[in-house]
Amino acid sequence: MGVDKHVVPHAGGIHMWPDRETQEDCLGFENYVSTLAAICLEPGLAPLTLGIFGSWGSGKTSLMRMLMNRVSPAGDPRRVKTLWFNAWRYEGKDEAQSALIHAILRKLSEDKGLLADVGDVLSRLKENASVVKLGKFIARSALTMTPDISGFLGCFREQSEKLAESMEQFERDFEELLRKVKVERIIVFIDDLDRCQSGKVIETFETIKLFLNVPQCVFVIGADATKIEQAIGDTYSLGDQDARAFARDYLEKIIQVPFNIPEQQSHDIACYVGMLALRPYLDNDGWPKLLARRQELLSRGDNIGRAFNEWVVQQASLFSGQTEKPLAALRALMPYTGILARGLRGNPRQVKRFLNILSLRRSLASANQLSVDNDVLIKVLVLEYSWPDFFKSVVEIVDPSTGKCELIGEVVDAHTSNIAESPDSSILTQALRTVGLAEFLAGDPQLRDVDMNPYLFLAQTSLGSQHVSVLAPMEEVTARLAGSIADKDRMRSRAGAARAATQDPTIAFGIVRRLIPELIGAEDQVIQANIMSGLLAICRKHVGNYSTVMAALDQVNVVGKTGLALVVTMFFREARKAGLTVSAELEDKVKKTSKIVQALDAPKSAHRSGG
Repeated sequence: MGVDKHVVPHAGGIHMWPDRETQEDCLGFENYVSTLAAICLEPGLAPLTLGIFGSWGSGKTSLMRMLMNRVSPAGDPRRVKTLWFNAWRYEGKDEAQSALIHAILRKLSEDKGLLADVGDVLSRLKENASVVKLGKFIARSALTMTPDISGFLGCFREQSEKLAESMEQFERDFEELLRKVKVERIIVFIDDLDRCQSGKVIETFETIKLFLNVPQCVFVIGADATKIEQAIGDTYSLGDQDARAFARDYLEKIIQVPFNIPEQQSHDIACYVGMLALRPYLDNDGWPKLLARRQELLSRGDNIGRAFNEWVVQQASLFSGQTEKPLAALRALMPYTGILARGLRGNPRQVKRFLNILSLRRSLASANQLSVDNDVLIKVLVLEYSWPDFFKSVVEIVDPSTGKCELIGEVVDAHTSNIAESPDSSILTQALRTVGLAEFLAGDPQLRDVDMNPYLFLAQTSLGSQHVSVLAPMEEVTARLAGSIADKDRMRSRAGAARAATQDPTIAFGIVRRLIPELIGAEDQVIQANIMSGLLAICRKHVGNYSTVMAALDQVNVVGKTGLALVVTMFFREARKAGLTVSAELEDKVKKTSKIVQALDAPKSAHRSGG
């Protein structure tokens, strides 16, 4: 039986993807793992701390698990010991520092046959670890211990001497322990550090310092670098600027080799979604074969969807000859991978979460016997997930009797007519200014005449009022670049314009929309000229924006502003080259503002009169 795209089928079960780390490489981490493993095992680099940095959901834990498996495979003769330490498990516990130390000692002494040889060393190490903890406690509790200040200071000096001696002895004993157990490298993986309170983050770093003079030690820390820097700044309570500089300096001293997980690009996400779509239909024999083909599928560029379809047909035996369902799963998802990549910022966990919500809604639609269009179902979920504020407005405005939403239709009409705002509707104006929204709504499938009621019912049952704004980063990019272009500093403005011109059309259009009100309202002609130059740079790369800027120029006051008039005149010339017609009235108004502009335009005017 074929799959009707207009009625979401119920496949007898709900397909969900687990939100946990994996060692199955669907994201192309293999090359990273190989390089990072070589760094961890390089004899001349240790002691070493390697930072695996990335935002929530970027795949840090999965990459670290793959790396841990690579550096210490079963039966490895190099005597590499690995330890996984989840820092968040000890959140709220006083013994977090000693827990890490003792976890390392337990790992090194797990060979029972060596206990007799290393027992004395282990005892000293554990005793000195306790002294380290005690010294920290005394320092933290100094002001509450005794009113006898001079007596206290004497005790503190004695404790400091004992602490220093113990730390030095700790290093010597630890090196001796490594020699006795014949370990060439101990690699400690510390995960979820950025989920800990600021004090625990610093405590973990201070513990790591104990081992950074021992050549066999490597620490691999997975975290969001921004949150770690914030924790450092919070702990030392410095001013905002000092805190940032101090945090970066502190982190650089702890992390010798930082590695930032690159953001997944559109093709990567397309390949990732295709693999997730096929995973439920492949057994333990078929799945490794798909993993092995990842690079080949990725190389198809814009034809990744077709490549997956071809692979399913060619490998029909892996699906027991039943290819209808996997092909339907691909058809249901692959056309939207560009939206997912852009809206979810290439975040693998967000992609999984989106697909799980989609799977849940398909199951709910079947259970409630709702006839819904699969394409519309996905588009509505993308709308809800990526533009939650607008989606709330849709819920408020939709006609409950017909399920149609007037707001959606008006956004599409205004976008088609190149209208930037509505004088009588702030909701419509805000929607037109929201990056990517109008273009998304204008694309197929159209929502203006759709009965939204079943889709809003599904949204209510599966997500309720909890909406995650995953498009915010795109808004931030747009705002930042527009702000740079509208700066009075010539170099900063030009650099911002150059960066803006390289953005994708959606972001470029959003920047233009942000800059036009600034161009009209700015009082400083230097800023106006910079904005106009930036708009010209964007239009040269994204010619569809010429008409938008041209329509706004009639509202710009150029009287007495030679610099601005010169840039506008240049804009007219470039617009003509792009095939646009420039109003003679508008051009004359600009030309009359300055004799310099008239002189520059004279050859062209003479040519016109002589022609």
